[in-house]
Amino acid sequence: MQSFDTQKLLRSLAKLIEKPELKALQLSMIKTLSGIITAKSIMLYEIRTLKKASSQQAECFVIPVGYEDSIEINTSAPLLLFEDPLLTACFNSKNIEVSKIGNAEHPLFRSIHPILDSKGVTGFLVIDSIKLIQQHQDIASTLLTLYNNYLLLLNDNQRDHLTGLLNRKSFDDKIMQIVTLLGDDNKRAAEKSQFCLAVLDIDHFKRVNDTFGHLFGDEVLLHFSQCMNETFREYDFLFRVGGEEFVVVLRNVDAERAAAIMERFRHVIETHYFPSVGQITVSIGFTFIGPQDLPVTVMDRADKALYYVKEHGRNQTAFFEQLVATGKLIQGVVSGEIELF
Repeated sequence: MQSFDTQKLLRSLAKLIEKPELKALQLSMIKTLSGIITAKSIMLYEIRTLKKASSQQAECFVIPVGYEDSIEINTSAPLLLFEDPLLTACFNSKNIEVSKIGNAEHPLFRSIHPILDSKGVTGFLVIDSIKLIQQHQDIASTLLTLYNNYLLLLNDNQRDHLTGLLNRKSFDDKIMQIVTLLGDDNKRAAEKSQFCLAVLDIDHFKRVNDTFGHLFGDEVLLHFSQCMNETFREYDFLFRVGGEEFVVVLRNVDAERAAAIMERFRHVIETHYFPSVGQITVSIGFTFIGPQDLPVTVMDRADKALYYVKEHGRNQTAFFEQLVATGKLIQGVVSGEIELF
């Protein structure tokens, strides 16, 4: 049996939980395992349910963690879950599945560990190795248990408990990360994306609560957040920042593309049936994020665009920079938050 450097193992464990952010945790998990066990490859995969554009049917895809961090998205990377028998077996059994995938000349063993939360299997840890060493499997299982437990703590701290979207604290942290990235002179231009922030506010939501009650109001918020998950791209950031107010941060978009995405979502909400409530609409204001911005300044610009929409009929989208360019708004300093209702 191979012996391990205890100090190295402890350092690896400390590194694993060093940064309270999902992507950092995922990448740290892979690096930690790579430094402890012998493997040809180690990959983390997430399961995501995507709705077909042409129908109401949804399909589960297995997506490698990190593939979306490139500006050019590799659309061939996602794999339809139930087309892979070994992944399907692991998904159904919720247990480790091991199979020999190599040949006699080049033996290779694949071990698939399920990543579990309260909803079931949410992803997989896939390890390909030339030799199947039980001690390595045990170490992987132990680290995965630690990973799962820490992930639950992260989700509890960073996500809205009702909708599952990222919360206000996560929003402030993410905007600061984006501003830091944009302002980093050492970063290559290719590593920087153009980010657009949109504030989404459900029209007349108070009327929903007053008419149907807060229980049905919560159901509307749940359906709204589901529409967000199904409509926006996998690499956009989705937040609920309070009440009926939501924020989307679009990545790698120009003004025309951002406007098209926002208009598409506005139409999705307008045509969506909300049980017991019927039809609702959404007003949207959006703006670009600059390297000198703070979360409050970005939100102020988006709020001004949103307030313009509210004053001009609701159920519309408005781009702050365009409103300023056409003289419909005057760009000024932050004057405090605007109460929207």
